[in-house]
Amino acid sequence: MKKMLKNLLTERQIMFLRAVRRGTGDIFRKAMVSLINAMPSGFLLAIKSNAEIVKKMDYKERDIFLNINSDIEYRVRLHSCAKEPEMITWIQDFMKEGDVLYDVGANVGAYSLVASKYFNGRVRVYAFEPGFMTFVELCRNIITNECQDSIIPLQVALSDKTVMDTFNYNNLTPGGALHAFGKPLDCKGETFAPVFRQPVLSYRIDDLIKQFGIPAPNHIKIDVDGIEYKVLEGASGALKSAALRSVIAELEEGSAEADRIIGLMSRNGFIVHSRHRYTYGGNDGPYAAMHNYIFKR
Repeated sequence: MKKMLKNLLTERQIMFLRAVRRGTGDIFRKAMVSLINAMPSGFLLAIKSNAEIVKKMDYKERDIFLNINSDIEYRVRLHSCAKEPEMITWIQDFMKEGDVLYDVGANVGAYSLVASKYFNGRVRVYAFEPGFMTFVELCRNIITNECQDSIIPLQVALSDKTVMDTFNYNNLTPGGALHAFGKPLDCKGETFAPVFRQPVLSYRIDDLIKQFGIPAPNHIKIDVDGIEYKVLEGASGALKSAALRSVIAELEEGSAEADRIIGLMSRNGFIVHSRHRYTYGGNDGPYAAMHNYIFKR
């Protein structure tokens, strides 16, 4: 990097960078970005076309690599195992070879990849991710880890109706979250102003199975920032089937929505196996009450 900069920058520019670097890191970063943006378009295109950042995820059992194109992918998605260790335990302890997992709200595919790699490709994962920026990353990660024979990425939403509706983006960051399907409501039920609205196809799980003949799930992971109940309502047939053995869903402890979901699962023969507080929630932050609930038939 230093050699490249010496070839591209004048001595005066290099001295300026050294002076800025002795200040704060944020100022240095901004200065670097400004200098790079001032370079010829052809040079920038060459960098953009050929530069790749691929890092190893924090999964100890197998090697899993993620493509990094945003700060959240670097800071959060690479550390998905530390972020939600109960998810890893659930995958390894509840699943077995030949099972089918529906990863609803797959994001960049961290947990889909864990399931595929841990069982050496001998599980079938349907990874649902409607966000266009993140869906690209999901597909790239599947290719990078050679999991295309066991993970099927689908750019559709899941809900209680099979319709075309609006997907409201909270941000346009690869690997980002806190989007909303239908109404622009966050996980607390409060309205937010979307940065982009996109018509997206949504399916009920039961309709998806019936219309396309895909195998019914043995396990479902749901992380959809507020419409978990709607996803489960659209899976009434799957919930009644003995084939479905476990569900993990992110719920706000003590909320009316969580109580509705616990009641729905109970009526379909599931018990709360365990609940796990969100590691990054803090003691009094907006996500302090978020838990992953594991339901077992």
